[in-house]
Amino acid sequence: MTTDPTRRATRVHARGHWPLDRAVGAVTLAFDDRHRRRMAMTDDGGAAFLLDLPRAVALDEGDGLEMTDGGFLRVIAAAEELMEVRVSGPVESFARVAWHLGNRHLPVQITGDVIRLRRDHVIADMLTGLGAEVRDVVAAFMPEGGAYGGHSHG
Repeated sequence: MTTDPTRRATRVHARGHWPLDRAVGAVTLAFDDRHRRRMAMTDDGGAAFLLDLPRAVALDEGDGLEMTDGGFLRVIAAAEELMEVRVSGPVESFARVAWHLGNRHLPVQITGDVIRLRRDHVIADMLTGLGAEVRDVVAAFMPEGGAYGGHSHG
């Protein structure tokens, strides 16, 4: 890929805080590619650009990358192979499962009574042993920010 050095994204604006009418395209990124500072990328239309931020930022679904020409690229969270974990029974059972995942420092996304995390057969076996129901899904992965990976934008 040849990156056009004049086509650069230099600022991030949080979802809902950038002008949608200035969107010039989108860029779909997996979780691991949504925490960067400087990297050659290709938008969904096939055009190369340079992500050139002052510091690394965790990008979320719907954020806007401000381009030097005044346009914006919308960030889309790519669908990834994940596990969905459900726990029936008392809240203590859910807390126990969440504790075991947190103790292993695994990135997780909590939506209501469902925990999503990356597929891992060893972790799936552990969760099943704790009484959880585990099923494979393909979905966007937007884990909790945590103490060290907050989702703040400059």
